[in-house]
Amino acid sequence: MPIMLSSKINRYIAWEVLGPTILCLLVFTLVLLMGRLVKLVDLVVNKGVSIGDILLLFGTMLPTFLNVTLPLAFLMGVMIGLGRMSTDSETVALKAAGIGLSDIAKPVLSIALICAIITGVAGIWLKPWGYHSFRQQIFNIAKQKATIGFQPQVFMKHFDNMVLYANNLDNRSGAMSDLFIVENGPEATSMIFADQGHINVNDRETKITFQLQDGTMHRQAIGQDSSYQLINFHHYDVQPALAGLDNQIDDKPKDRKLRPKEMKTALLWEQIENYEQGRQTTNSLHAMQAELHTRLTAPLAPFLFALFGLPFSIQAHRSGRSGGFVMGLIIYLVYFSLLSLAETSTAETGVTPWLSFWLPHALLVLLSLYCLKQSAHERPIVFVSWVENLLANLSKRFRSDHVNR
Repeated sequence: MPIMLSSKINRYIAWEVLGPTILCLLVFTLVLLMGRLVKLVDLVVNKGVSIGDILLLFGTMLPTFLNVTLPLAFLMGVMIGLGRMSTDSETVALKAAGIGLSDIAKPVLSIALICAIITGVAGIWLKPWGYHSFRQQIFNIAKQKATIGFQPQVFMKHFDNMVLYANNLDNRSGAMSDLFIVENGPEATSMIFADQGHINVNDRETKITFQLQDGTMHRQAIGQDSSYQLINFHHYDVQPALAGLDNQIDDKPKDRKLRPKEMKTALLWEQIENYEQGRQTTNSLHAMQAELHTRLTAPLAPFLFALFGLPFSIQAHRSGRSGGFVMGLIIYLVYFSLLSLAETSTAETGVTPWLSFWLPHALLVLLSLYCLKQSAHERPIVFVSWVENLLANLSKRFRSDHVNR
């Protein structure tokens, strides 16, 4: 085949895959962002957080999403792009012209390589930065509200778990007097009266504390045990939660160490080595192993999706253009389930990552190569044929019910 013709065909196939890939990437990213949008809008409308701070929060979320959305978008791009070519008999025409599956695979694998590099960079470097920066930005907003946003003789509702009122406030020192606080906890609701108070901000531990002095607490339990307590205190500390984000400064307010998701990959590796050498560390070994191998295996996803997408998209054409999309979702759900099972088994039960992460990936590679061989020899793939028959029957039943109506 002439080089010029081969180059044109490669560009044509690449654009057929890239178009839906970019569109799906935007759609999937927006869907994930929409899950946080309501809470972020509440911060702007009701809590007075600036648009600039919200945009920074969006920016720190994107790397954590990219590790998921890019491989999925690429898989859908392969299934939709090549599926359309198969439905319109373009792949048949290419094969009649002497262009086999190996030639069609070249531009697809080239795009898979680019996606693998971006996914690897996002998973190994950008994802931990995103988690840590998101937490830090939330803390900065909370600190700003705690130190600048308070006004004397005004009920302040900046936090999820409390309402605060201070009769007097010294803006320079942060000292407060004649305080009234309503604290809503999971087990009880408390009304606190204190003569003096002070705001303590710990930047290192990302912790904000209201340190109260000389006061009284009225505590009413919630639930079956509706007991009432009256407590006099000389010192009492209250930790607020920023409204609108479910206390995402940390999962455990009393535990401010870096979680494995926030740790840089080099630090994660160092912590695991310290564990293996008997040195003391502050994180769970199994949780760190699960996070590390999740990052290391992330770049393999685009290659696996390319190897599965090539034979599946070419064969999946009987049910129409939607068949490739449905098949892509099935492939991704199976892969995501295996990955989630690997993370859980390593983090919670201590299964070695070589068995939970790398063995399933090796088996998936062998299975995908088998499917490629079947497709290259024009042999049907049993699973694809079964799904195609199911989709075709459902489509016929839907059309007949529509006509009867």
